[in-house]
Amino acid sequence: MKRPTQPTRKKAGTRKSPVPEAQKSIVGPCLGRPVNVHPMIGDMVQFGQLTQLSYMLVGPLGSGKTTYAEAFLAEGLNLGFPAVFITTDVSPRVIRNDMSRHGWPIEACEKAGYFKFIDAYSERMGAPKTTAAYSLSKIDDITELGIVLSEALEKLVCARVVIDSLSTFILHSSPETLPRSIQRLSGRVTQISHSIMFVLEEGVHDEKTYATYSYLTDSVLKFKMDDTGAEPVYYVSLERMRGTEASRAWRPFVSG
Repeated sequence: MKRPTQPTRKKAGTRKSPVPEAQKSIVGPCLGRPVNVHPMIGDMVQFGQLTQLSYMLVGPLGSGKTTYAEAFLAEGLNLGFPAVFITTDVSPRVIRNDMSRHGWPIEACEKAGYFKFIDAYSERMGAPKTTAAYSLSKIDDITELGIVLSEALEKLVCARVVIDSLSTFILHSSPETLPRSIQRLSGRVTQISHSIMFVLEEGVHDEKTYATYSYLTDSVLKFKMDDTGAEPVYYVSLERMRGTEASRAWRPFVSG
């Protein structure tokens, strides 16, 4: 990604980490390197709780949503937050390689049990089985996801969860029952000290669908890409966050 001139970063208020110090000292070193991505969510708010929240990333294909979600998990690992990645459109191997390409190798974290995949792609697509400890055979019933996610989160404290993408679940599930199921899933996750981030593809659903699922989350971040120059430039905007003000200004999203 092209590195544009960086805007002045607002200094966020002091926030006490909810992660136990013992866990931070164990989980933190597993990634082994800093996550140089700006702005992350903490850079875009001056106050407010950043844990036990639900986030929605909305943007067109190729606008940087998956990279941002990966950075969210990698940043969390450095801060002592374990990670769970639910992948619906590619195998865990693709995510693993992509994170390594960005400088966030997760193999040591996986081996230690602090980065877990729930593979909702391979078995469903008839692809070879992966080394992921957890898998989904179907995605038209959110109940199975809830059960498997509960197993993955067992014994983890203050984990960060990513579902990439929610759009795949929407396309394969009942439009009448899925919103309520997602609301219950999100509520259960955040009530037991975790945070959850959903990825929603722009241009795939109607406006009512975007409004419904955005309403169900605590925070909405929007993404766009400008590819008119020699290299594409990526932008992120904090559209809304409960408990704090959001400027909605578009900020250059820089990785690396």
